[in-house]
Amino acid sequence: MIWLVALALSITAVTVWYMARPLARPPVSDDRERRGQLQQLRDRLLTQLNELDVEEGDRNIDKAVVGDERNRLEAELAQALRELESMGGVKKKKKTKKKAARESRRAWIVVLIVFAIVFPLSAAGLYVLNQRATLAYLMNPEGPANASVPPMVLEMVARLEKRLADQPDDLDGWLRLGRAYAVLGRTQAAEAAYARAYKLAPDEPQAIAEYAGFLYSSDPQNTEGQVYKLYSRLHQLDPDNQDALWFLGFAAYQKNDYQQALGLWERLMKRLPADSNEATHLRLIIDKTRVKLTGK
Repeated sequence: MIWLVALALSITAVTVWYMARPLARPPVSDDRERRGQLQQLRDRLLTQLNELDVEEGDRNIDKAVVGDERNRLEAELAQALRELESMGGVKKKKKTKKKAARESRRAWIVVLIVFAIVFPLSAAGLYVLNQRATLAYLMNPEGPANASVPPMVLEMVARLEKRLADQPDDLDGWLRLGRAYAVLGRTQAAEAAYARAYKLAPDEPQAIAEYAGFLYSSDPQNTEGQVYKLYSRLHQLDPDNQDALWFLGFAAYQKNDYQQALGLWERLMKRLPADSNEATHLRLIIDKTRVKLTGK
């Protein structure tokens, strides 16, 4: 009976602390507000992706619509995760409160320490029971470099891996997995996933473009080997592809073939908005290349 009373008192104390803690906190900085907004956006996007998976499994919506919506959600999620990662930890504010405020904080810390013994142990037990897939994923030696990645993201990746094990010919699934690995910083796994997608559809522009884009972003100074083959093939399939025009022009420039570089970049220039930053930057590069070509 005593332990029931103790448990009730513990729950009451934690509830009071939770409700009163905003009064003991300093004002939240703009960075923390932004972090909170990004975390809410991340959770909302993850929920929508889960719902999309359920609808796709039930075949309630068109596959093309599902693909477009998934690409949009994954792009927003990747951007949110990157921004969260770039923000890093929230800096601790300097102590500027008066002595009474400091004493009040010490009291809260004592309460937290007491209850930190009971509740984390209970939560850990539930976590082990319900998060086995995530824990197994984290045991992977090529796990994500960013420890702030939420378990829900890891579960989605693990679920996609399992799905592809059962459906190894799913092109869209391999592309999604490559994007996910890239966001998590698992470069070798991402390259393998993109290579698998390319093997399934060697003439599919999207598969070629994503694979080539990943290789180029991983090593921007390398314009030979597989990345060159991929962009050359993409240029054959889609002569107006802007990424292929830029890369092949850059590859020609590195080989001192300024004439070919100019031809590719001038073609690219015609496809860019005249007042865009990209066009301004490319115009400067073209001018410098012309100087190299003419020697004037």
